[in-house]
Amino acid sequence: MNDVKIRGVSRTRYHHGALAEALVDVAVGQVRAQGSERVTLRGVAQAVGVSPSAAYNHFADKDALLAAVALRGQAELDRRIGAALAAGGDDDAAAIGRLRAIARAYIGFAHDDPNLFRHAFGPHLKGAAGGHGASEAYAMLNAVLDDLDGRGLLRDGARPGLDLVVWSTVHGFAGIALDGLCAWEAADELLNGMERAMLTAAGLGLALR
Repeated sequence: MNDVKIRGVSRTRYHHGALAEALVDVAVGQVRAQGSERVTLRGVAQAVGVSPSAAYNHFADKDALLAAVALRGQAELDRRIGAALAAGGDDDAAAIGRLRAIARAYIGFAHDDPNLFRHAFGPHLKGAAGGHGASEAYAMLNAVLDDLDGRGLLRDGARPGLDLVVWSTVHGFAGIALDGLCAWEAADELLNGMERAMLTAAGLGLALR
């Protein structure tokens, strides 16, 4: 990216591909600050310092730009969950702890970054490639549940569909907490209840240590 002078006006010249990233960067910032309703492609272009026509070369309309923002939100969730799972440990207690870590990272994203969280799971995700079911975060959840199942820590017959149950439970809690219908501190009660429902007696004993 270089600054150039055109008839005395300083403008920014972006290398191929850099402008699209810059537009998404600014749009993400605007969504975080005020939600997606007020974001316009023209306004984002103006904030970046390029003409609307330059922005339209990369995004057909505002919806296309906001779809890219939704994917950035999904990537942020992937990053948070990946970081939460980075801690080592290969015993059963650590395996259970990884499930709790995923849930805490998910709820933490909603708490810390509410507008981007809502947008990441809003209607614009449908216009983006993939979707939540194809996300890294969802794959990590499945891997953790498969590990628990392989260790014999899940109740008999609990594994089929458990990924959807866990995701729906944690996402639902994040939503009602965002709406002020329950306290964020109730997350511990949620996680304890979820573990009681899915873990064997031995696994639950490890979780409650």
